[in-house]
Amino acid sequence: MSMILHLIVSMIIAVNVTAALPVFLPRRFGSKALNAASGIMLFIISLFPIIPDFASLFVAFCIMFTLWVLLFFKGSLLRRIAFSAIFFSIIGAWSYLTVYCVLLTARFDAPAFMDFTLVLLVSVLCVSYFYLFQGYVRKADESSLDAFTDRLWGYTAFIALCPPIVILLLVSQPPENPIQLFLSTFFVVAASSAMLPMIYQIGRSNMLTRENQMLKARTGHYREIEQEQLQIRKFKHDLMNHFTVIATYLDLGENDKAIEYFKKLGADFANISKTYTENSLINAILNSKYQKAMVEGIELRIQADADTSGLEESADLCTLIANALDNAIEAKPEDKKIDLILTEDGDDFLFICSNRYSGDRKRREDGTLCTTKDDSRSHGFGIKNIKEAVSRMNGTLDITTEGSVFTVRASIPMGKKE
Repeated sequence: MSMILHLIVSMIIAVNVTAALPVFLPRRFGSKALNAASGIMLFIISLFPIIPDFASLFVAFCIMFTLWVLLFFKGSLLRRIAFSAIFFSIIGAWSYLTVYCVLLTARFDAPAFMDFTLVLLVSVLCVSYFYLFQGYVRKADESSLDAFTDRLWGYTAFIALCPPIVILLLVSQPPENPIQLFLSTFFVVAASSAMLPMIYQIGRSNMLTRENQMLKARTGHYREIEQEQLQIRKFKHDLMNHFTVIATYLDLGENDKAIEYFKKLGADFANISKTYTENSLINAILNSKYQKAMVEGIELRIQADADTSGLEESADLCTLIANALDNAIEAKPEDKKIDLILTEDGDDFLFICSNRYSGDRKRREDGTLCTTKDDSRSHGFGIKNIKEAVSRMNGTLDITTEGSVFTVRASIPMGKKE
């Protein structure tokens, strides 16, 4: 009967975990045959009993299950380790509880009907638990997991490793009181199960924070577009006055002054709104920062020959551009020049912003410059915003301070072009 109980519980575990885990981790293989092999392999792994006083068998079981997750599922390493620990705690707790119940009945030489009752009771409890568990899994919001950063997954993995340690302690030093062991085992199952809604709640919170940041960034960008349109309307309003001045110069025969005035007028209009890319939002940012640099007496030299149509997250891209240029302008370059390059490098969008800075500036451990503003608590977020924006676009960021030149270089993968 003990063998039947172990087989039933192992089958219940294998079926339910194989069905639930893909909700949290994407499968590595699309083949039905490989997925079936994955379920069979998990069933075989689940057959390894977790026996009291056999800690080495527990460790071997843990390693095999973790390797199974790493082999058949994709995702960041920390994310897979976190869910390996959570699901292993659930599997290990049920396996340990089953074996302990069998050993307990054997110790007291229980009659056959007691063995049958034990098999039925544990099987019903296990099926009931996984029925409730699957009900939660079906309602889970998978998109919130994508809002996790590597740091959050690291914290999650650290916390998720606590329940397996509790099981290891139970295996190494089984309590003499069966009630204490049952309570400890059910606590492990409950704690591991409770981590799943906690993870989703943190993911939703992080996702809402990101959406609020993007909304704030879009609002700022649209205000810059509105400011640009206001400048154009003001220029049009004064256009008749400009034409009157030119006509007066021509009437007086001062053709050179008329030509010079016309050239200045054309330059002023060109500075109001330039077209750098096919993305109007990016153009608005570049024009706004160009005007800001002019007020500070800084020459902003822009080279833009990239096709930005393949970039999906334009708000994050604008965050990158706006923060990098704001930092460069506020640094007040010694040579009054800022160089900005928007180009393509194979299938990647390449962003390079560089400017000179004073050599006496302090640097942090990562090589970035410390803010020189008096209220340092309210500033210094530009680099942080840049890092987060590039990370959300799955890009790479390189910030260097070679010599007296500060350079922000970001490489961002572009979507497929039609």
